[in-house]
Amino acid sequence: MSAQLSRVLIALSGILGTVLLGLYFGVGFSTGLAQLSSAATQTQVVSVATQYHTLWYLGTWLQATGSLLSVVFFLALVQKSGATARLAGLLTTVGSAVLLAVVLIEGVFTIDLAQAAANGHLETSLTSFDLMTVFTYIYPIVPAPVIFLGLGTILLGSRLLPRVFGFLAFGLGIAFAIVGLIALFTTAILSIVVLSLQALWVLAAAITLLVRAGTASDTTGEASPGS
Repeated sequence: MSAQLSRVLIALSGILGTVLLGLYFGVGFSTGLAQLSSAATQTQVVSVATQYHTLWYLGTWLQATGSLLSVVFFLALVQKSGATARLAGLLTTVGSAVLLAVVLIEGVFTIDLAQAAANGHLETSLTSFDLMTVFTYIYPIVPAPVIFLGLGTILLGSRLLPRVFGFLAFGLGIAFAIVGLIALFTTAILSIVVLSLQALWVLAAAITLLVRAGTASDTTGEASPGS
């Protein structure tokens, strides 16, 4: 595969992943699923799980597939920057693996929420809902800060993208770490705000990579041997 085609595919994975995740949140907010309180009663949960049975499944697919494509984009940035074996690259890889694990486990509970309600297992449906809502707090605590602090370090030492993306990635990593703590004692809505900024970062980085695909060449550009 040529370097140009590789960059195009990497960029498209970032763009498509962000679009799918945007659709996931869009479906949730447009139907009111995302606004369902974590303190909802069994009757409320089962009613919504039954009424929007198909949308719960669709949402799971959108979130899982969008997250997978985003991880492909993150890891491709690490590889194209020649940082796969560096500490920052390894941390980004670990953070991406944790991200996928969190998303897939959440997906299991989401599917079970809808399926249990359809099968008349009301207590199981409520339990799956309770467990599913907890995952909103997990992403900004560990996976997100590790991924973006790692990417920030890598991009500042590489010519793959303009250095501003490295600084912005650092900012996102710090913002996620702060929000991950504060949201535990306030509201998970704060995480949605930073997630929106993440989506803008990924889109901008992917489009920039796509534009540069025809002219830029692969480069490693390590920042320092110990980074």
